[in-house]
Amino acid sequence: MVRQPVLVVVEMRTNAIERVTGDMQPVTYLIHCIIEDEDTVYMPLATDLEKIAYKDIAAVARRVDARSADDLNSDKEQLKNWLVAYQQTNIDIFHHSTILPLRFGTMVDQKEAVEDFLASSYIHIKWALDRLKGKAEFAVQLSWALNMVLGEISQDEQWLSKVKASIDLADKVEMGRLLFQVADTKKKEIVASVHRKLSAVSLDSSDGKCTDESMIMNRSYMIERSAEESFDEAMAELGKENESYLSFKYVGPIPPYSFAPLEFKLGNFELINAARKELLLLERARSAEIKASYRRLSLKYHPDKNPGDQHSSECFKKLSDAYKLLETYCRSREEPIAPGEKGEYSFTKDDVEKVFISIRKA
Repeated sequence: MVRQPVLVVVEMRTNAIERVTGDMQPVTYLIHCIIEDEDTVYMPLATDLEKIAYKDIAAVARRVDARSADDLNSDKEQLKNWLVAYQQTNIDIFHHSTILPLRFGTMVDQKEAVEDFLASSYIHIKWALDRLKGKAEFAVQLSWALNMVLGEISQDEQWLSKVKASIDLADKVEMGRLLFQVADTKKKEIVASVHRKLSAVSLDSSDGKCTDESMIMNRSYMIERSAEESFDEAMAELGKENESYLSFKYVGPIPPYSFAPLEFKLGNFELINAARKELLLLERARSAEIKASYRRLSLKYHPDKNPGDQHSSECFKKLSDAYKLLETYCRSREEPIAPGEKGEYSFTKDDVEKVFISIRKA
């Protein structure tokens, strides 16, 4: 099985944008992605691309004519060109660095607004970049020829013998209902089997919409970049093992669009406060106390200790995410900030916000 050419279709979001007025040509920043700001980071050779930094992260944005942005809904050709440039820029950077792709259509009018966004969402962004480091996405679509499936079921002698015992074969309406019922069960079994095989070589998955009646699965998988060959092998095996009425398409490796947060509604304090509560910590805690609380709670909800328990699995994931967020916050500080107690970190609103406000003004 051959991978499809990389083409990513992402949802367009239009924003109400307050334009900057003046004699100069108005400029809008179309944000493509966020990266870790390093001296060696790769940037495509494009004169309209700009890296806008805050602390150790940066947004990669394209400077565009604000008047063109206003006309996007009517200028489909311009929209297409910007979308292709957005995709290509993200893919180029992705091949060299970890990126956090933003939803296509994320625009701001001033560079200072980009910096403020990076500052207000710093912890969330750092957590997301850490989660996506060394990861890639493969999008897998599975379709079937339903008429072939129904024909195969109707010729199954074992199934026919069961049906004869329960209904009149002349009752076409009931026959059709039973046929589609069996087909639906078969579809679920096929999708579950494919997912089991691909899950074995991936870290996470995300469902997309099936775009037509023949498509029975549209799912993205996040994998380690080092596991690309294993994923290709798994897809090749699926192509050989499954019936002729099935067809597979897959695209990758691409930036992990399906696994990146599309919105950053919570600020730094809100995220840290929620993580602190998840780990049952007070507003001040030492590093050893944070680790001890995480270990105690994660042991309680560990999947190995609670096999098949969905609630425990979800709690374990929330605990892991909360611990990583607090780790990111503590690392972002040069030293603990709570006065009087060496090695103690403060999670109060004033202390958390003071960190990022002081950095922003520096």
